[in-house]
This record gives sequence, structure tokens and C-alpha cells, in this order.
Amino acid sequence: MGDVNQGLRVCLLSGGDSRRMGRDKALLPHPSGGVWLTALVDQLLPLGYPVQVLSRHREHAEVLGLRPGCSVLLEPPPWNGPLQALAKVLPPLPGEALLVLPVDMPRLRTAVFHQLIAAWNRAPEHAAVAHDGQRLQPLLAVIPSTSPFRSCLDQQLQRGELRWMDWLTRVPYRSVPLPAEALLNANCSADLSALEG
Repeated sequence: MGDVNQGLRVCLLSGGDSRRMGRDKALLPHPSGGVWLTALVDQLLPLGYPVQVLSRHREHAEVLGLRPGCSVLLEPPPWNGPLQALAKVLPPLPGEALLVLPVDMPRLRTAVFHQLIAAWNRAPEHAAVAHDGQRLQPLLAVIPSTSPFRSCLDQQLQRGELRWMDWLTRVPYRSVPLPAEALLNANCSADLSALEG
């Protein structure tokens, strides 16, 4: 499957503190082997784009080891959520874009990423944001680096506003229907049974 944009990068957000889960979600065992973090990276690498993992946890870099095509950026404090994390990794140059995703969607597969990238390629001046048929899944998206994406992001953070959805309402985006079962995520122990079912 040929994706047309050569300025695309990938960032897996893996720096949360997993308070509601009570343990590090990235290091939960994955049914296909390894842990959620390694399983997702192994689904991202076949896309052929540079993959970066953004995390505050040194253990994540150790678990990933030396995977060709994958790098780990250790996020310095303060840690104020995914929008601030996005500001650290959104490419600075016009004409580039970022496929961003959270570590707590362990059912994501390479084919789903291809679907999202293909939808973005049809309208690259908009962000392409995953939709599960019921609601947006805003942390799974392809985001251009051009204006107004970067400028709105910087302005919002300067005001101390940290909500991702607030930023998304200020930029042009299109929702992309994707298979709901692939977008299941887990925020607490009770959610794990749905993923295992």
C-alpha cells in the first residue's frame, strides 16, 4: 500500500502515569506477545515512516531495545498531558505531518493506520481524526505541521489551556470512520475485560 506523503512521521504517546489503571499500561502483556508498547511499535514499523515513542519512563526505552526505525524521546517535566506532549513532537516545518496515537489502544493494526493515512492524503490540509462510529478518538490522528495547527497549539498552551478537544475545535479536521473494535482503549482495570473479550 503506497502512502504518498514522504514528510510523515509517527509518534506513539506513552508518557502517561496510568493512575486509573494502577499500573503502567504500556507494559501490560499483549495477547500477540510482548507488551502493549512493543506490540504497537511492531504494527507501526511496517508503515515505513520514522517511529518515535514519547515517554517519561526510562523502562520504555529499555523494553524497546534497539528496534531499527524506532527511537525513544524521554519527555522532561513538567508533564501536563497529551496536548503539551504534542507540542514537543509536532514537526516544525511546513509540509510535514505527524501520525499520533496513544499507547492504550492495543488492538490497532497496520491496516488501520493505512486507512487513516489514506484518508488524510485525500485532504492533507485538514487533520484526519479517528472516529469509532460513536465518537471521535482524537488522540489517533494525522496532524499537519502547517498553520493553523502549530500556531493554535502554541497559543492555547501559552494560555495554560491543556485540553486536546479544545485545540481540535480550533483547527480544520475531518473525522475518519475506522473499525470500532480496533479503537478500544483501556483506562482502568475494568476496561481490560472488554479488550480481552
